[in-house]
Amino acid sequence: MENTRIEEVEVRLEQELEVPFKAALTKLGFSGSAGLRLRVELQQADGRKKRSNARAATWDSESEPMKVWLEQPQTKAAERSEIAPPIELPSPSPVAKAEVSQSISNAGLSASAEVELVRALDRAESTPGWTFVSLKKFRDEILPLENTSSIRSDVERQNALRLAIDKKIILKKPIPNPKSPQFPVTSIRLNRLMPEVQKILGQSTKDLDFHPIHIKGEPLSATILRERR
Repeated sequence: MENTRIEEVEVRLEQELEVPFKAALTKLGFSGSAGLRLRVELQQADGRKKRSNARAATWDSESEPMKVWLEQPQTKAAERSEIAPPIELPSPSPVAKAEVSQSISNAGLSASAEVELVRALDRAESTPGWTFVSLKKFRDEILPLENTSSIRSDVERQNALRLAIDKKIILKKPIPNPKSPQFPVTSIRLNRLMPEVQKILGQSTKDLDFHPIHIKGEPLSATILRERR
């Protein structure tokens, strides 16, 4: 992460997202994207593009946007649009947009990456003396030291964490920073109530439904009324 630049991350994202992105569009009936190229632009919070030679670590995936679009291979930057001409696509409904997002998410987070991520966070949460696990520390320090064959690069780690959070496998919460209370820390923890997480950790699925206990004898209300007479 220290030596990786913004332009390198953008190229990697373009390579990894192009196939699932186009596949999702085709599934929803949007044809004609085969000759277009997927482009990714990491932006600042105000919507301006990040400097290409800036360090990748300066982009915050939690608060800064990422723009994704398709364009003709020879299209100039000034002519870019969300879906480049001459392809004219109808504006998808909110349901269609959600399906596109879900299709990309499902394609991006493999089963093996999900297993490795869950087990790594489980070990981190079990570290003696730790009251919480920082998202930044887990992403930038702990995960790179783990033997995770499915999520080796900085981009893969960021993408896997984002998708796991979107699927509610990992829950995040801001908590006071012990060293600087004015700057909260984003903590993460496993959603251990999810059957998927329990299965990965080898735990039996718990029955969380309410089951009333039947006690022999007359109803309590009848006993109270009798005592009042």
